[in-house]
Amino acid sequence: MKIETMQIFTIDAGNFLCDGGGIFGGVPKLLWKRKIKADHRNLITLAMRCLLVVSGDRKILIETGAGEKLSWKFVENNGIENPHLLIDSLQQAGFKPEHITDVLHTHLHWDHCGGGTKFNDKKEAVVTFPNATYHCTKAQWENALNPNPREGDAYFENDLMPIKESGQLHLIEDEHELVPGFEIRIFNGHTPGMIVPLLEFGGRKIAYITDLTPLTANVPLKWISAYDLYPVTSMEEKATFLREAYENNYILYFEHDRQYECATLKWDERKGPMIDKTGNLEAFS
Repeated sequence: MKIETMQIFTIDAGNFLCDGGGIFGGVPKLLWKRKIKADHRNLITLAMRCLLVVSGDRKILIETGAGEKLSWKFVENNGIENPHLLIDSLQQAGFKPEHITDVLHTHLHWDHCGGGTKFNDKKEAVVTFPNATYHCTKAQWENALNPNPREGDAYFENDLMPIKESGQLHLIEDEHELVPGFEIRIFNGHTPGMIVPLLEFGGRKIAYITDLTPLTANVPLKWISAYDLYPVTSMEEKATFLREAYENNYILYFEHDRQYECATLKWDERKGPMIDKTGNLEAFS
């Protein structure tokens, strides 16, 4: 099938605070603090950076951030900034919610999918994008509905059920192309059935790396998050994919890295993957 010329827009959905030890797992703070600054509570700022892919008549929004349904206490505790930015950023790019044909959630943790639903005037949770098909994997959907105790606090019912009740939910069971040039890869270390989209763009491939590698600082193989459910699996998946990314000169697009939007890799046979160049998406176009 012919690959349509794609347009890609960065969509800002705000920031939030996360425990630095959580993001870097077993890596001592003595090491990770050289890469990223934490506040007096050991919290670091993470972005919620979404991506809008326009291909032909398809307008595919990857991720939706935390959204605006969360309680003031949750917002305060997690330092969530500007959750309204999702819609504002779409409008700045020239799009309205009703223009979106597809929403793809890499997984269903609150900071990735909360903006996919909203409260209406009656304080009922409804879909934000009325004309969109919402995609996630079947494995992740089933896990979100029946999470283990360690992961249970990451999912909220009103992020999920309005999508199912609207009839707009599509569950993915295998790796394939969503549209030509938009490949879906599935990983299971961070959480079962997480998607990494791989996009053909301008003669290169862009990997929306999601929580396989949350920050550029997480690129070293052992620097994995404590939030990964299956850390050994996560490390193995990361090693395989980052090797592929290096060998094929992929552009890595970071959802959570506030400082660096994109990066490419170099490889050291002893140390493994390392950051080569960084910049925004336009710098690599």
